[in-house]
Amino acid sequence: MSSNNKVYTKNFLTMLSGNTFSQLIPFIIAPIIARLFTTEEFAVLANFMAIVGVLGIVATGRLELAIALPKDKKEAQQIAFTGFLITLLLGFLSILLPVFAHQIGELYHDQLLSSYLWLVPLSVISYGLLGLTNNWNLRHERFHAISIGKISQSIINNGLAALLGYIGWGVDGLIIAWLISQYINIFVLLFGVSRSINRKDFSLLTIKSTLKEYKDFPMINSLHAFSDIFFSQFLLFWIISTYFGIAELGLFAMMNKYVRAPIVLVSSSVSQLFYVEAGKAINHQYSMIPIVKKTLKTTLFFAIPFVVCVYFFGPILFKWYLGDQWEQAGVYAKSLTPILFFYFIISPISGLPILMNQQKKAFILSVIGYALSCFGLYITTWFGYSFSSALWLYSLLFGLYNVTTLIWYGSLIKKHHASIN
Repeated sequence: MSSNNKVYTKNFLTMLSGNTFSQLIPFIIAPIIARLFTTEEFAVLANFMAIVGVLGIVATGRLELAIALPKDKKEAQQIAFTGFLITLLLGFLSILLPVFAHQIGELYHDQLLSSYLWLVPLSVISYGLLGLTNNWNLRHERFHAISIGKISQSIINNGLAALLGYIGWGVDGLIIAWLISQYINIFVLLFGVSRSINRKDFSLLTIKSTLKEYKDFPMINSLHAFSDIFFSQFLLFWIISTYFGIAELGLFAMMNKYVRAPIVLVSSSVSQLFYVEAGKAINHQYSMIPIVKKTLKTTLFFAIPFVVCVYFFGPILFKWYLGDQWEQAGVYAKSLTPILFFYFIISPISGLPILMNQQKKAFILSVIGYALSCFGLYITTWFGYSFSSALWLYSLLFGLYNVTTLIWYGSLIKKHHASIN
């Protein structure tokens, strides 16, 4: 095995071990949490997270993704500082959201949701800070710190939720446990990082310069990320809760959380390594095909057995592990198997458009794919489809978008390979 392969394997195993423990903890505590909270309470959490997510995903102007790009450390610090200021600004602006709490509750057919909107500003800021600290550690290849942070966050989020649920806190326990766990991870990622700052390196001029040089991140990638969350959570959850019922949303949200966890376990480890390694390939002008092949082989190894298991045994597993009330969630998981498979494959290499300055095309393709899928789900409400059948149509349409995306990614990789030969 070459030295590069050894380094890749070592870093992958470090990231995977942290992700494994962080994702294993929710599965261990899942039978407890599933019996402490109702489907309706999980629906409130899902809607809250959709609102926070649609704002939090753009909290830094997506500048956290640019931290790993420059060779110069000072420039990376300027990017992080600019992202931090944008985070504070968006967090401050989101204070206005509780003013419209009643209207938002009516929009989602969920008046209980309005009681928690005052927590949105703190949640949005946590999104931004976590993105900045995580990518700063990634730039310096502090993979152990990233792993410890994820494990700490998982322990606090799930353990505290179970404790607060046991003493009867309901939705309060779910949301507060998640928010505290976010800041715990941030603290862990900041620990051991040099925070010596030369104030002369930061000024209004450097902020303007950073925004100008990396304008595609706040202007294009932010819109891309925003549209992804808007369609995949904000709009999707609204359609489900409005036309299929709040209980169905609770089942869907619970299913989505635990079915996606193993995917995130693998893809987050692989994607962060791919982003760093592919970035090196572009900066130093050598082919990224070997790292792409290693990435796809790794994800396929996990994707195929996982999807087969969900398709054939989803309802049985949900009923056995989480309780009788969650059996239908397994049926919904079965309906989403096309999406789950492609998510496994595409997520680890989804940073390609950023690295190759193709964010505009990625954004347009994403909007078309998500809009088509959500519109397909909405159309089913006209014909009285069951929610399970509606999810099949949603999943197949989204799968078509993913196939198109894979073909485009392949053309980008070939183009880069040809440019260095």
